[in-house]
Amino acid sequence: MASLGKKFEEKFRQQWAETVPDSFCYRLNDQMSGYLGSSNISDFICYKQPDLFLIECKEHQGNVLPFSAFRQYEGLTQYADVKGVHAGVVCWFSEHDKVLWIPIKTFMQLKAEDKKSFNIKDIDKYECLELPSKKLRTFMNTDYSALIEYYKEK
Repeated sequence: MASLGKKFEEKFRQQWAETVPDSFCYRLNDQMSGYLGSSNISDFICYKQPDLFLIECKEHQGNVLPFSAFRQYEGLTQYADVKGVHAGVVCWFSEHDKVLWIPIKTFMQLKAEDKKSFNIKDIDKYECLELPSKKLRTFMNTDYSALIEYYKEK
């Protein structure tokens, strides 16, 4: 049986297509080669003119998303300052029924402050976006157009 995280990735792809019309969402294949240093930059590459999104999807129980669960951190930091590119994590905090967009710059700030994780209790302290979501039986039905609007306003 697939993990909640893998199922969440599939839900992300479906809901992106439903809520962000005229966009592109491509799922990068999981790296299973086992070669040291072989990994993808993110789970998804999404595009909605004029913005490109490098999105890592995570499902996490509890209050924190630790850096140890986020292997793509180093790779995504390379794109933190590229105009029109938005790198980060869409994290479903499953015990809290919340889906957040956490930009890579937020993780960079946390690391600079010697933090080891992003805590959901700090959503008002650090840059992130709670995406509009409605609880279904297990998963959330999320409107990813809010992510597009978020960057239109910046």
